[in-house]
Amino acid sequence: MRIRPYIEFDPDRGLLIGGLPAVSLAKKHGTPLYVYSEDAIRESMREYTSSLSDIYPTSTIVYASKAYLTMRMAQLVREEGLWLDVSSGGELYLALKANFPPERIVFHGNNKSEEEIAMAVSAGVGRIAIDNVTELERVQKEAASQGVVQKVFLRLTPGIDPHTHEYLSTGVIDSKFGIPMHSGQHLDAVRMTLASENLELMGIHCHIGSQIFDDSPFLLAAGIMVDFAAEVRDKLGYVIPELDLGGGLGVRYKSGCPGICGRDGGRGGNPDVGGRNGAIARHLRAVAKRVKEACLRNGLPVPRLFFEPGRSIVAEAAVTLYTVGTVKALPNGTLIAAVDGGMSDNPRPALYGAEYDAVFAGPYHGGGLLSYRLVGKHCEEGDTLVRSAYLPRLSPGDVVAVLVSGAYQYSMRSNYNHLPNPAVVHVSGGKSFVVVERETLEDLIAKERPLPCSLEEAGPEVAGEN
Repeated sequence: MRIRPYIEFDPDRGLLIGGLPAVSLAKKHGTPLYVYSEDAIRESMREYTSSLSDIYPTSTIVYASKAYLTMRMAQLVREEGLWLDVSSGGELYLALKANFPPERIVFHGNNKSEEEIAMAVSAGVGRIAIDNVTELERVQKEAASQGVVQKVFLRLTPGIDPHTHEYLSTGVIDSKFGIPMHSGQHLDAVRMTLASENLELMGIHCHIGSQIFDDSPFLLAAGIMVDFAAEVRDKLGYVIPELDLGGGLGVRYKSGCPGICGRDGGRGGNPDVGGRNGAIARHLRAVAKRVKEACLRNGLPVPRLFFEPGRSIVAEAAVTLYTVGTVKALPNGTLIAAVDGGMSDNPRPALYGAEYDAVFAGPYHGGGLLSYRLVGKHCEEGDTLVRSAYLPRLSPGDVVAVLVSGAYQYSMRSNYNHLPNPAVVHVSGGKSFVVVERETLEDLIAKERPLPCSLEEAGPEVAGEN
């Protein structure tokens, strides 16, 4: 039975990821373990790149790397012809080390340091998405010092509430991101950029939020941004050539939940629960149509259109494998299954109240299922991965899998309670290979320095002397 793209269940072999048994992967690589299907990743990227080829050929897909970034992932993005967005100097450094073409990089972030800006300008990144006027001045200064003309986007805040989790809403007026569009600052920023000898205004950008299941906020944002482009033309005589509408498509984490990616099913639902039904293409085409309509209404040429999907490319492509350590019943009758990971490898349930499905990874031929609360091993009562997972009767040593683990789990991992970070494994062509090695206990203290015997031995800075 197909569960997600390239993730299926076989009663005799158990959970299969890219055709490989999950239990065998756990035995070979250890747990906790992030496992990605490269076929699923490539299929998602190709769905994005092909969706607009006929009706809006001047479009560019930019993978939002904050969802999941390793050197191997950067290579996949490069091979599939997408651009890459980064949000820090660290992400930019990784991308460059992976030989990703800098001219296909968009550099985001609301507080880029002078060092990060210098790195981006020196590398020749394709676009710097400028978040505020202070940053505009910093980028201008750095570009002038290097004697180059840097291509930029201006990130604007359109004041749209996408009705998602408050931590995921980035387009509201009071967001920390972008230049507000309600007080004239956005027009001033355009004027300043056009006046600069070392900046080339390529486009305007907005990102209204994440995990959004309704097209309406995206369509509203598209209209607002095109209307502003018309205002720029009318007041400043400049036709903006590019429009970046960000990302934010939602992903169905639990069976039976709505999802923009067109996943269907769950218990009692469509057995092909991973089947695509073209929802991504329909969404992109609807937004592209709105842009065209708004341009026609304003007498503008259609701009080159950028989209920045992240979660919807990688979330469903991965599972996280855990080994059960303790099984017990609470006084209220709740069954607890504690695994060898938790909020350090997946903080989203504790941070956002995110909900997941978990499945038994071994062979299973039917029978009664029990409701387990799947918990981690951290010293936090809130360290719950799945509140109710219907699983066969569990025993210590069993392997369970949390589905839809590809986005923001590896990216947001931590060493809480000094747990080493899990390994990352990719599956392709019937083989598995390590993309990120598992951390060791030695890795955890590699940067530590023992306290000196006395403050005097530490030197004058530590001792407080001048």
